Amino acid sequence: TLSASLASPFQPTRRRHANARRRAAFPLGSRRREEVKSNVERTDVHVDSPKIDIGDDGGEDLPFFAGWPAWLQNGIRDSGGVRVLVNAATRTIAAPFFYRDNPWCFPEFLRISGTEYPWLVSALRLTRTIDGGKPAVSFSKEAYGDHPRQVGQVMISESVDESEDAAPLFIFLHGGAWGSGFPTMYRLLSLPFLERNFRSVILGYRTYPEADVEGQTDDLVRAVNYFVGKYGGVDGSGGPVVLMGHSSGAHVSMLAALAGRLPAVDALVAASGVYDLEKQLEQEQKMGVSEISPMRAANGFTENSLHEFSPARMVASSQYTLPPDFPPVLLLHGGCDDVVPPLCSEEFYDILTNTFDAATENNIKDRAYTEIMTRQKAQSSTCNLEILDKIGHNEVVTDACIGGKAQGAILSWLDEIL
Repeated sequence: TLSASLASPFQPTRRRHANARRRAAFPLGSRRREEVKSNVERTDVHVDSPKIDIGDDGGEDLPFFAGWPAWLQNGIRDSGGVRVLVNAATRTIAAPFFYRDNPWCFPEFLRISGTEYPWLVSALRLTRTIDGGKPAVSFSKEAYGDHPRQVGQVMISESVDESEDAAPLFIFLHGGAWGSGFPTMYRLLSLPFLERNFRSVILGYRTYPEADVEGQTDDLVRAVNYFVGKYGGVDGSGGPVVLMGHSSGAHVSMLAALAGRLPAVDALVAASGVYDLEKQLEQEQKMGVSEISPMRAANGFTENSLHEFSPARMVASSQYTLPPDFPPVLLLHGGCDDVVPPLCSEEFYDILTNTFDAATENNIKDRAYTEIMTRQKAQSSTCNLEILDKIGHNEVVTDACIGGKAQGAILSWLDEIL
């Protein structure tokens, strides 16, 4: 959502001591469960935002624009103003603070940017600011469509053997409340994967108002097909493909996977994802950002459309069946996320696991379908949940960049899956 986007993923991290909580892969036997606190009340969803009290009894907790007229906030949203403001704030405020608090990250950002800053990288290697023992990285920006935002930033370490058929591929889809964000701000997320000889692609894609959620899903599918075909092993001949999405990017990734449109993806990491749009609208109303946030507009405005594009409600429908090529999923969420409450992932985890159990335990007469589901459950359809204590919405990405518990959770899970 907007307030999180204004902070951007490049924000100073807090000191953390608590261990992450892990959920075992299903099928489930007995399980232990800790309640995750959420500030989302269980009330009926109202599409029209309530009036916001900006008086002395709580207005100080709302963003500065909460008291602006709805028409003005809607105009900023629908004109693309949210993207302009959020992206500018990220470049000029959030990123400098991040590099100030993590000074080692800037030389690493330059190193993995390869030929984009060749003279600067060479100078930093000469001064040993960049470790001479670390491999160079080939960097390129490659279009997968005609729109200027349909571009992937591709990074390949020189240590990767280009003749290796099984070279893994990492693809990342950023968040930004369906209406902001750009791939450069997430380039550092490639670091742990480049160290493990993954080819890495950070995707750019059309956001609102240039594309609604269906257009964004189409962009993701098109990008995955293109980059898997080119970099998923030699001539696309194989090698595990990992897709990660954050926030609205996790929502878009999940929609594509649930529709069976990502058959090439071997593992899906959904971080800080939104899976029930109606409940998230309640959250945005409480935060005072529902009129300016692109969420409702990008997902069709109406209650019916919010329901239609909610992965949790889609999977819970009695008419829905998971596609046979649905990938293993890691639902990753910060325990202190006050933008998208962790209960969102907790509830979706329960729905997903119940769906898998029902598909294999119910009396299904179609033997072919039964065999598909049995094979799927045995080989690929695992679902894990990680709630990371003392980590907020954007810190999940920061942690994954700089080596925190989020990065550890992702890499440990991938070791098990792949």
